[in-house]
Amino acid sequence: MSLFKRSRKHISIALLGLASMMASSFVIANESTAMVGSITDLQTVLSANNIVRGEFTQTRNMEMFAQPLTSQGAFLLDKSNGLLWTQTTPFPVRLVLTDNKLSQRFADQPAKIITDKENPMAFYFSHIFLSVFHGDTQKLQEQFALDFEPATVTSSDENTENKSWTLTLKPKSAPMNAVFEAITLQGQNDIERIELREIRGDSTVIEFSQLSHQPEVLSDAEAQQFQL
Repeated sequence: MSLFKRSRKHISIALLGLASMMASSFVIANESTAMVGSITDLQTVLSANNIVRGEFTQTRNMEMFAQPLTSQGAFLLDKSNGLLWTQTTPFPVRLVLTDNKLSQRFADQPAKIITDKENPMAFYFSHIFLSVFHGDTQKLQEQFALDFEPATVTSSDENTENKSWTLTLKPKSAPMNAVFEAITLQGQNDIERIELREIRGDSTVIEFSQLSHQPEVLSDAEAQQFQL
């Protein structure tokens, strides 16, 4: 079996965290009202913060199931250490992702840890997604065709409506184009929704809420969780 096929099950695990990595770049809406009108504006937003905490709702549509699979939980992203992704429903799962290790624990079972040497494909994907929240469009353009639609404002006599900006990433080469048809990010001032559409027809939508950048440093308990 090829390395890519052996890695696929871990890639799906990593996607839970990889998409939320993009949220490390969020600026909470009430902290910034600047219009995101260009890739340059978006880069500024995507590199603004070192730590973000928040909640997520993930909806996964798979062709083999008639109903979507929905999960919820909380996450913590620290640019210096990595990602803590804690699913609370429908069952508890804790994922910890660092530069070179990925740990997954179901309920009270022992954690399963893989390294970048054991499964380089999963970590290849994580490094690509890191380019998103670093605002490294040059790196992204090596792997994706970028299509950016700026945010717009429409006004009437009584109401002003802000419409979301959209950034669509379409993979240009393997291995990304063997997994994804497109990855779409949407938001107003912030990233509020991420959709990952896979070649085989499955899709995942992750929506973020209750975002906070405080406190600006990890607690001792949070820091300990990154010590894999």
